[in-house]
Amino acid sequence: MSEGVYNDGFNNGVNVGTLNQAKEDLQNLIESTGWSLEKAMQALRIPLEERDHYEKALKKQH
Repeated sequence: MSEGVYNDGFNNGVNVGTLNQAKEDLQNLIESTGWSLEKAMQALRIPLEERDHYEKALKKQH
């Protein structure tokens, strides 16, 4: 039982870390290249179904 809880917590932590890294990568691409958010997401091969999430997250930061 506790191993399952640990694994869930670990997987959630990895997912959050991955999402945060992708947001940072997007921001860096936009700033360094002048690309649009859409073009940066294409370059990073972010799946279409996840793009709305990143757009909202990046707009919150600014």
